[in-house]
Amino acid sequence: MRTVKELRLAGLFAYLAALALGLLFSYLLHVLLGGGGRLGWAGFNFPGLLEGLGFLFFFTFVLYLAKKAVRVPCTTLLTAGLLWPTPARRLAKTLPRVEALEAYEGRGVALLVQEGRPVGLLGLSDHILPLEEVPSVEAEVAASELYPLFLRQPLVLVVRGEEVVGAIPREAFFRYLGV
Repeated sequence: MRTVKELRLAGLFAYLAALALGLLFSYLLHVLLGGGGRLGWAGFNFPGLLEGLGFLFFFTFVLYLAKKAVRVPCTTLLTAGLLWPTPARRLAKTLPRVEALEAYEGRGVALLVQEGRPVGLLGLSDHILPLEEVPSVEAEVAASELYPLFLRQPLVLVVRGEEVVGAIPREAFFRYLGV
């Protein structure tokens, strides 16, 4: 699972690569057309229009390939990493903590805590699930990276070291995606 910072850097590098390759393609068109193309402030002619369109199409094509290669969200790619994906900690809802099994009322998911340390999850199945059996991700992991986990699991825990920050239910994740 990649963090938000890694996705921002991937988006920046992919965007810069697409920009450089687009400019290189435009320059090659400029040389092939005899170097007389003008498109911009000083003038305008047909070879210049071809160079501009060549840049636009090649830049877009390389962005499309880069999106498939590095798998970053469109907003992160198109803004060169300025708009980053949501971290998992922002989607996580805090779980109620239960000190003793008798205190659990049977409504929703709760975190079973013994001696101040979380040990299991209540409410996902008919028994206590140890935390090792529940999928968990670090708080700074990008929420867009969690899709494969939610295909198999109804809930993902968000942790920061040993501390459980919260949980993301499947319904909330798909609402975040707009599905």
